[in-house]
Amino acid sequence: MQFAGVSDIGRVRETNEDSYCLAEVGAGSGAWLLAVADGLGGYRAGEVASRIAIQTLRECLRRTAVGWAEDLCAAIREAHERISAASVRESELAGMGTTLTAVVVEGMRLVWGHVGDSRAYLLQNGRLRLLTRDHSVAGELLAYGQIGEDAARRHPQRNLLTQALGIPGDLQVETGVSDLVSGDWLILTTDGLTEVVRGPEIASNAVESDAPEALCERLVALANERGGPDNVTVIAARA
Repeated sequence: MQFAGVSDIGRVRETNEDSYCLAEVGAGSGAWLLAVADGLGGYRAGEVASRIAIQTLRECLRRTAVGWAEDLCAAIREAHERISAASVRESELAGMGTTLTAVVVEGMRLVWGHVGDSRAYLLQNGRLRLLTRDHSVAGELLAYGQIGEDAARRHPQRNLLTQALGIPGDLQVETGVSDLVSGDWLILTTDGLTEVVRGPEIASNAVESDAPEALCERLVALANERGGPDNVTVIAARA
């Protein structure tokens, strides 16, 4: 696969609290880790939380070679514990947390783990599929069929998370597995993109792109053209 990632501060925020990585993992297995994290908390605390999440995943998965679903889930839980511990240890980091959406790609198979409202999309045979679901008040209402997609996008609590790394409570890590075929696009993004760019537009831009880096740059530019209300991070991979 071909990979690329772009992160931008946007047009409103003073700091970029997003983190991302594209890293080879698995002790020479040829597997790759793709992950995005969107931090939250006080001044710079969100930046710290997202960075801890990404660093923990890279460290935990560096030597893994089998059992990706279990190991990815365990790595996410380890990141949660480290963020929680740092939040208690340092008063200026109290209450920090982060979303985390991570995918391990090995050959033509991918495994994902997810907490929060960052997203992973798979564009396959012209059809865009949202692999993850938003762990937010609006996302939960949508998942249970109590509201529709348009209402979820406008819901006043669409950004109120029900799950995040570092936040007290029983952490529920969403996981899944999917197969890839040649020509597929895998797209990971923080909500700085999805707040202002809808799924069909993401798909159409992917179809028109011939390289992951160009797609990332186009999607980030599109978010900023629409006000750039938040940090925006996009990872694109093409099979």
